Amino acid sequence: MGRWVVVFDRNLGNQNDVDEVAHFEGTRDEARARLYEIACTHRPGVGLRQKRRQVYRIGDGDAYYANIEGAMSTHRVTYRLAELVWSTHPESWPWAWKNVDGA
Repeated sequence: MGRWVVVFDRNLGNQNDVDEVAHFEGTRDEARARLYEIACTHRPGVGLRQKRRQVYRIGDGDAYYANIEGAMSTHRVTYRLAELVWSTHPESWPWAWKNVDGA
């Protein structure tokens, strides 16, 4: 089991913004399924009233591009999946993880 984060990139004029959407543990297949769900449902803007959404897979499923048309604006964002591979905090190291059921 890995520790995962879903991030999304969006361009706002001349600025690029990256934010975290979700943190969770699971297998790569579970993480990809969660990424797909987020790409299809996440609202990248406060008050966004979605009229239309198109989601495109990038590569083998570790990223998605979404074109989200709202009532007043269009958001173009990329959702990416990232796995934690190292941390300065020992409890975050993959080899230090404990099974959820205590085994």
